[in-house]
Amino acid sequence: MIKVLCLLSTLLIFPTMSNSSVKINLEDYINSFSWDKRIVLFIAKEKDTHLINKTDNFFKRSSCENEVRNLKYIRIVGDEINKYIFSDRYKNKYGIWLIGYDGRDKSYSNDTSLLKEIHNIIDTMPIRKSEMSEQNEKCN
Repeated sequence: MIKVLCLLSTLLIFPTMSNSSVKINLEDYINSFSWDKRIVLFIAKEKDTHLINKTDNFFKRSSCENEVRNLKYIRIVGDEINKYIFSDRYKNKYGIWLIGYDGRDKSYSNDTSLLKEIHNIIDTMPIRKSEMSEQNEKCN
């Protein structure tokens, strides 16, 4: 009887475990970059193709400027949203966030307007000012 119960429980438990996927806690993922990277968090619905294309193009076109500013691009689009656990801070919200070294939101936009100002915003931050005085790297 005990063997039968063990077998039944095994047959019931393991299939559900194998079908479940481990979700990424977005807040923990962002915090893993604290004091190492500034983050641009991008969350969009699949249908927002204009916003997606503009944001992706910005990161391709401005790769050197972004690298000099220690920017990490976190892109969550369409069904990728299901891979994450969202805190209230980002739950059911879409757009672009600039997150500082300290893990706090520095700016937000629900359109591409932030992309036009992002380098200026970063360059006015106290830590960035000291980075600029110490860096010799320039982009063309």
